[in-house]
Amino acid sequence: MNDKTKGNVLVVLQFALIAAILLMASDEVNVPWIYVGGVLFIAPGIIILFFSIKQLGGSLTANPVPRESGRLIETGLYKYVRHPIYTGLLLATLGSCVQSMAVVKFFFWFLLLALLIYKARFEEKLLAAKYSTYTDYMKRTGRFVPRLK
Repeated sequence: MNDKTKGNVLVVLQFALIAAILLMASDEVNVPWIYVGGVLFIAPGIIILFFSIKQLGGSLTANPVPRESGRLIETGLYKYVRHPIYTGLLLATLGSCVQSMAVVKFFFWFLLLALLIYKARFEEKLLAAKYSTYTDYMKRTGRFVPRLK
């Protein structure tokens, strides 16, 4: 399987897991602090997603294979984290899991986490091959969360 096809499979799996988490019916939990707890993950997740997508600009693609015309972004959120879009997705979907407290949603969230770790590693291999400075960038930044100094 070539890189583009593998990337497409990963994207389909990613969106299927996100859909399963967000659209799966679950019993309503009428506990205000649980609802607020979910919002505390969802809100920053959506904000991180928005700014990450905006900062990538023309380099944005859901497929882990970098665009031919793309460039390496090392500013904004990308100054601190290599994959802030994945960070935002994980936070927002975790918030949905917290709000529902459905075990099956948490199961799908852990599958999403595993998939995004795999996808990020695959993407990083391709980015390192395309951009000579990517290996140094990896040493300075965390994958999903900022690296402590």
